[in-house]
Amino acid sequence: MSDKFTMDEPREIGIKSRYAFWLHTSDQRLIDFTRSLLCVVAVNVTDGNRALVDIGDDYDADEAWHWIRTELEQESQVIVLDKIWEDAIMWL
Repeated sequence: MSDKFTMDEPREIGIKSRYAFWLHTSDQRLIDFTRSLLCVVAVNVTDGNRALVDIGDDYDADEAWHWIRTELEQESQVIVLDKIWEDAIMWL
């Protein structure tokens, strides 16, 4: 479970059996990442730290939701690189 975001359960939104869920985060990077996922049709940011994430009709809503959650948990992790790797990146 991440402290950088929360996700509500997916719910039918009434348009051709489409499903969507609320993503709560203050991290714009996670919202941008969510937009890049193939199973996501749209991400509509509302006021505050909330975005409505629309899952594509071609995907099972529950499976897509769990996969999105897993991807966001991995994306939200901070990776600390050893100094040698930071120096190597600087040379690129």
